[in-house]
Amino acid sequence: MADAAPTHVAAESIAVPAASDMKIKTVDLEDELHFKFWNPVHYYKALNQHRMRLNLPNPGQFEMLHKEIKTTMLTNFTFDGGRADMAKILSPNFQVMHSFQLGLPGQPSAYEFAGVYADEHTMMHGKMDTDFNLQARMNHAFTKQLQFKAQAQVMKNDSQSMLQVEGEYTGADYTANVKAINASPVDGTGIYLASYLQSLTSKLSVGAELLYQSPMAEIQETSLSLAMRYQPSEDRVWAAQTQGSNMLTTSYWRKISDKCEAGAELVMLNVPTQDRREASCSAGMKYEFASSTFRAMADNFGKVSMLLEERFSPGFSFLMTGEMDHFKGENKFGVGVNIES
Repeated sequence: MADAAPTHVAAESIAVPAASDMKIKTVDLEDELHFKFWNPVHYYKALNQHRMRLNLPNPGQFEMLHKEIKTTMLTNFTFDGGRADMAKILSPNFQVMHSFQLGLPGQPSAYEFAGVYADEHTMMHGKMDTDFNLQARMNHAFTKQLQFKAQAQVMKNDSQSMLQVEGEYTGADYTANVKAINASPVDGTGIYLASYLQSLTSKLSVGAELLYQSPMAEIQETSLSLAMRYQPSEDRVWAAQTQGSNMLTTSYWRKISDKCEAGAELVMLNVPTQDRREASCSAGMKYEFASSTFRAMADNFGKVSMLLEERFSPGFSFLMTGEMDHFKGENKFGVGVNIES
């Protein structure tokens, strides 16, 4: 009998929840689920958690979808006549450059002076020619993700002068950019763009760019551009981009070997209001030798061009470029030197 007493006390100390308490807890759970169903923040957090688990790479900038093609093709490298570029490094953060362009028939000779300053967070570049045309740009990184960029040019012809400001945020798997060109807060004129590029998988990224322009207060125009970039491996890239509803640009780049790269680009234009339909196709290649670089390109308009850059020493290189237009019967030829000290 003495042993039964403690057992009776232990049984009395057990707290049994009332039925009303259990009902209250059930109602609280239902309210919580109802709140999450209608709360957009809940879906945003869930989506971010899913993206973090995928560990997707950053897709890069919207305007650099065809960056491999731009470095392979000759569009940004050809010139006509004679040219000499000399650069002087004054400090680890500052250098100046002198550019001379030999005059062609009907074109006077030209000279440009440029300066570049760059540190860990800021880059500034400016140049001026003999006609006092000024071009300048600046990039400043507030953080690793947030950057501010500005470009300005003051030309002898006022219609070509412009000011562009933009902000760019680089996320873990996306890039967002907004920019304004010749924006006027008084009457709202100018050109405004907003772009967003998102990685869907480790190989595929898609994006869109919205353009709003108002050349005059009474005229407003908008257009939407779409983009896709597919990179199945490090040695090949497919890219496609629309510009509004009238232009489509597609490109394919392939790294054949450590020294050889090749690519092709197709541009299609369709303007029904002007009864205009055009297409251009170009193919090019780039080959790296031990001390030189050779580029060649051909298009469907009968143009064949090439560029040879020979590096005689780390601070001296010689350039030779040529272009033959078989349909128009026109030829261009240029030679240049690059000196850096």
